Amino acid sequence: MKYLIVLYLVIPIVIMLLIFLSFDEKIPNDLECEDGIERLFSRAATYIYRRFLKNSRLFLKSPGRRRVRDSLQRLNNDTDIGKKVTSYYIKKISTMLILVFMGSALSLLAYITSGKSTSLTENGEIVRNDHGKGEKETRLTATDVYGEKLGEFDLKISEIEYTKEEAYKLYKEMIEVLPTKMLQNNTDLDHVKSGLSLPQSIEGFPFEISWKSDNIDVLHSDGSVGNDDISFSGAKVMLTAEITYMKYEWEHTFDIRVIPRDFTEEEELYHELEGRLKESEEITRYKDRFPVPEDANGMVVLWKENRDDSSIMILLLSLVAAASIFLFGENDLTKQVEERKRQMILEYPAFVSRLVLYMGSGMSVRGIFLKFSDEYKKMVKEGRKRSFLYDEITKCSNELESGVPEISVYERLGVRCGSQQYARLVTLLAQNLKKGNSEMLNLLREESDKATMERMSNARKFGEEAGTKLLVPMVMMLFIVMVVIMVPAYLSF
Repeated sequence: MKYLIVLYLVIPIVIMLLIFLSFDEKIPNDLECEDGIERLFSRAATYIYRRFLKNSRLFLKSPGRRRVRDSLQRLNNDTDIGKKVTSYYIKKISTMLILVFMGSALSLLAYITSGKSTSLTENGEIVRNDHGKGEKETRLTATDVYGEKLGEFDLKISEIEYTKEEAYKLYKEMIEVLPTKMLQNNTDLDHVKSGLSLPQSIEGFPFEISWKSDNIDVLHSDGSVGNDDISFSGAKVMLTAEITYMKYEWEHTFDIRVIPRDFTEEEELYHELEGRLKESEEITRYKDRFPVPEDANGMVVLWKENRDDSSIMILLLSLVAAASIFLFGENDLTKQVEERKRQMILEYPAFVSRLVLYMGSGMSVRGIFLKFSDEYKKMVKEGRKRSFLYDEITKCSNELESGVPEISVYERLGVRCGSQQYARLVTLLAQNLKKGNSEMLNLLREESDKATMERMSNARKFGEEAGTKLLVPMVMMLFIVMVVIMVPAYLSF
């Protein structure tokens, strides 16, 4: 177990050392992070990325990095995609560091506050529980001298047992001790002012004790007394202790005399605070909160809530979460890329139809792209929703205006769009530039008709997918309806 403490300490120390070494690191400008702890971990992540990943051949050639770069390239129109990749990995590493640091710190606290025990001693003996602590369960693994596993064994280990004579002797001893355990703040059992302690067991004795009172209004079976009434003058009670050990049973009766009680200063203070709390709660039930008393009997009162913490699993969960973020974090990017592809496929028929319309009026493909780009920029300024397709058209227009060959612009468009439909369109546009195809307009009209049919097919496909996703909630609703119908029918028998 000492290795666990070392593990819990090493991880935070290493992360703190990274934070110290990265004090002068500059976080990328496009990475949003607030001042404080988040900025410290972002600096440490920047340090790790710059020192260990940025120039690593293994990292640069990894398929995961290529997928991330391609996804970010499609989702952003920035010319320097390297900055986006850097910010993406720095943010991911920062999140991992925060999870691991917090998990190891909480695990250390949980380990310190928890106790560890073992049933198997170094001498090869199994330790039983002491008397009265009940049986315990343990799992043992047997191996041979070479370390080969022979099997696992689940054991239920009973506590140490006494013989009948030994138990009776202990019973007599406990009866002598029991009155002193019951008294608490009372002088003797003939002058009981405050509650008695009626233990279910006594340390050092293997017995279970249950209590019965012949006057529960005055003395309850839990030891509390009903002498708060001013008019109470005292009463005698017969209290019976039923004592059992294994299959042996005994009874012993105590004669108790309960007398009126005296309130201590602490009890008076407690009752005053309890009454004021109840009064404050009752008179403010139409409000969303109520105040607690700030003083009582001239004493300033402070309040706090008790909280609990615990679990060694925190560290493992944080490590798994951190590893999952690094290994599967690009799933979100993949979904975004798939959504982009889906939207571009849906926009394709309308785009080809517009292209056919403008080409039919005599415009060139270059002029059409420039016109589409100008219209789209105005729409974005007016607050209209952005379009992945027209973002790519705008990029093509910028390339055309900067002097990039037109055929290269169309070929790049087909690569960036990444779907079969746009590959066909780019092929037609490239052939038109190379060979001057006079049937270009007719071919585009055929492509427009084909795109419309494909859109109808895609609409049916998306509808089927939506119907499949609705199956789970429908099955859950059916189960609820069956429960609502069957449970009352079952209970009526």
